[in-house]
Amino acid sequence: MSKKSEKSTHPGTFIREHVIPKAMSVTDAAKRLGVGRPALSNLLNGNSSLSPTMAVRLEKAFGADRQKLLGLQSEFDRHNRRGKEKTVAARAYVPGFLTIKARQIHDWAENNHEARQLLAVLLRKLIHSTGHELRHVDFPGYDNAERKGWDGVVEADSATPWVPEGKSGWEFGTNQSPSRKAESDYAARVASVSPAERAECTFVFVTPRNWPGKADWAKGKNAAGDWKAVRAFDASDLEQWLEESIPAQMWLAEQLALQVRGFETLDQCWRRWEEASDPMMTAALFEPSIIVYGDTFKKWLEKPSEKPFVVAADSTDEALAFLSCLFRDGDIDKLSGDLAAVFKSAETLRTLAASSSPFIPIVYTQETERELAAVYRRLHCIIVRLRNAVDSKPDIALDLLNYDGFKKALAEMGIKDDRVERLARESGRSPTILRRRLSKIDAVRKPQWAEDVESARSLIPMALVGAWHAGSDADREVVSTLAGSSYQQIEESVARLLQFNDCPVWSIGQHRGVASRIDAVFAVNKQVTEGNLTKFFRLAEYVLSESDPALDLPEDQRWA
Repeated sequence: MSKKSEKSTHPGTFIREHVIPKAMSVTDAAKRLGVGRPALSNLLNGNSSLSPTMAVRLEKAFGADRQKLLGLQSEFDRHNRRGKEKTVAARAYVPGFLTIKARQIHDWAENNHEARQLLAVLLRKLIHSTGHELRHVDFPGYDNAERKGWDGVVEADSATPWVPEGKSGWEFGTNQSPSRKAESDYAARVASVSPAERAECTFVFVTPRNWPGKADWAKGKNAAGDWKAVRAFDASDLEQWLEESIPAQMWLAEQLALQVRGFETLDQCWRRWEEASDPMMTAALFEPSIIVYGDTFKKWLEKPSEKPFVVAADSTDEALAFLSCLFRDGDIDKLSGDLAAVFKSAETLRTLAASSSPFIPIVYTQETERELAAVYRRLHCIIVRLRNAVDSKPDIALDLLNYDGFKKALAEMGIKDDRVERLARESGRSPTILRRRLSKIDAVRKPQWAEDVESARSLIPMALVGAWHAGSDADREVVSTLAGSSYQQIEESVARLLQFNDCPVWSIGQHRGVASRIDAVFAVNKQVTEGNLTKFFRLAEYVLSESDPALDLPEDQRWA
């Protein structure tokens, strides 16, 4: 029998013609093997696959070459599955909005010492955004990239042009000699993985460099029959694969420092959030909210999309930083961690609306939110809004941290003791205000509302008072006197301030107040006049000089 015919021949045919003596009946052969006649008949007639156990029985009973028989089964399965893969290997459609060439990918690997760790992240994003019926994807990146065993593992119930059906083990490297790295990884995995497991697993090697010899290498390894199949991808393949993935294109564009507008990744949002303060912000600030809302978000992701998911926070940056942490959390990361992208441009989102590549658009402006009308029934969409400006109840409303959560997060940042107490007072335990108080960048320390002279001046009496009750005549009189205007104008100022990103005031029922008196006073200090302070001290003396009814009670009852 020729090698070519063996590749497409069921092992049962080979066993019937070359292993079991022709004079022996199927019944006698089954008895000698210690199996039932139907089981052997199904194998010989090509109705069932050869199992490793049956191969051992054939070796012991008739002297067959067990490894050769399992190799025949592997080749037969590969031949059949290749035909099946061709029927499902449809490519996703992504309108052209970014161009990343193989040369840029090659240069990225050449000039970036972190490319080895980041390549795992890129492949994971590509697989999550282009794979079909994925059961398991494990590609540790960043600090977890260097580990023993496979660099990545995928289990898929359906094939794509890039992801094989079934189990596939992935090896990759950024070495200058891809062939040497591929040979080394191939030998290591052959030595560490059993023949039975290899017969059911596709070996995939990826390099971000140009590798002219990849096709010949893969062809030679497939001929060896060590695995179900062997595949090799280089920079040119990654270029083509990227064309099918919106999230991966966006992520790599940031890594390549390309001049792009209209979008950013959650990774970029997190870097902007954490690096603006000294010490840097920590994800521990969002742990309590993730515990509270994680299951709600996961259930929404698991169901078909019916409406956008709304996240409200004190500032847009805080909400995006929270989402970055949320998408990295456990099961949520496995579900959709590599699909999210933040859109700042309505035009960019409109361009990508027709794409068949899955992604999760996150928007925070009215212009981009309007574009969700065309996609929210097909894609999971997230809307970020300011907590004080939300008309309807949001799905997640980030609140102030409790003291224990605040203290724990600051301890992780290296802040302890009296400084925790001071920052708690200054920030009101708001992550947004805490970041501003810790920042050494003037543009971060000074919020948008403080740059507007009219808004800053209107905030002065509110910052001096701290909090008041809109239903109290006395409270209204004090605030109005400090402001030198009618109370109706005060309410109008509160309504205007509530629309600002990183809003300095709050309004709950009849209660009004500033998020942090210290923060507000620091922000508007250049607008404070001597007259403002004179009025404040005069009113403070008046209020504090009022008699306390408790003092008219007997001393042992004053507590009441």
